[in-house]
Amino acid sequence: MINKSISKIIFYAPVGNLIQGFQNGGAEAGCKKTIEVLNKGGYQLLLVEKPARKSSSKLDGIILGVNLFRVWLRLIGIMIKDKNAVLHVAGFYLNQIYFEWLLIKTAKILKVRTVYEIRNGGMIESIREGGAVYQSYLEATLLKSTIILCQGYDYVLFIKENLGLESTYYPNYIMDSFVSSNETRRELLEPSKLIYCGRVVPDKNIDFIIDVCRELKILKVAFTLDIIGAYETSYHELLQSKIIQYELAPYIKFHGRMDFKEIYRHLKASHFFVFPSKEKREGHSNALTEAMGCGVVPIVSKAGFNESIVANSDLVMPTFNPVDYAKSIDLILRNKKWKSYSDEVYSRICNNYTESIVKNSLLSAYSTISYI
Repeated sequence: MINKSISKIIFYAPVGNLIQGFQNGGAEAGCKKTIEVLNKGGYQLLLVEKPARKSSSKLDGIILGVNLFRVWLRLIGIMIKDKNAVLHVAGFYLNQIYFEWLLIKTAKILKVRTVYEIRNGGMIESIREGGAVYQSYLEATLLKSTIILCQGYDYVLFIKENLGLESTYYPNYIMDSFVSSNETRRELLEPSKLIYCGRVVPDKNIDFIIDVCRELKILKVAFTLDIIGAYETSYHELLQSKIIQYELAPYIKFHGRMDFKEIYRHLKASHFFVFPSKEKREGHSNALTEAMGCGVVPIVSKAGFNESIVANSDLVMPTFNPVDYAKSIDLILRNKKWKSYSDEVYSRICNNYTESIVKNSLLSAYSTISYI
């Protein structure tokens, strides 16, 4: 399926080497998966990592600008030497759209084909809420791109309806190596194991999960909670004080950052993935996909693409009320519906969001690129 007219793929994206601690999250993990799929597909990749800003200080802003200029010059040099390369840009738009437009425009001038991959959530809202200048740059970036990849299917429809452009749905997925049979015998085990994995930051609403735990305790539900992921020290201290206040210390454990093999082991033993994210740019959560792929029943907010991924209104909470989250978990347990929900979400991932399924969309898109 490899497109032999393409000499190499220049992959401009963040993969975590330049990002520290809790800031290293789903976007970086998703980009690493894309690299792995393209490598397996037989393509030669040259990674040019997206520069990261370490703080909001003016000096760091200047340093970022210098680093972006260096990246631009480097990419120009690569594309001049190799006109049969493809420039793949992991796009995050918003304040980054102007540099992303510059990359796509430069490649167009040099007659190098481009792939613009729209990552994260909030793209449609950014167009509706952004000014005319922002909108013109984003539209120009899409119009000049050879291939457009969309993390959310809503983006595919929006781009078709508003710009008349075809694009490819390229969601996050679970790697085939971590797909195994669903072990539902854990339904019989007590206490029920709740889990959260991902960045432990305020926008992910981890303090709200603590509130849910308090409500579960009031309902006399036997539970434990594992929180896996890197965290900000100040936020971790806030969570710990809340845990002490609610007398929940025996039930909740922080694990810090883990590699996915260890996370996978915890997921395979868990019952509920609690994900009340309120992040404005929540996209297709890697953690949600991985949890569902392990048969963990999600109880989630409507942030990002959660609703379309889960595809079951019983598991998507319309408001941020910890009582509702706790009652949903309690009801599932009391009605003995955990196994049926577990099999349902497991099947949804296996049928839609695995490497073997999603990679075909990516490789098929690359097969349409031609150099004459």
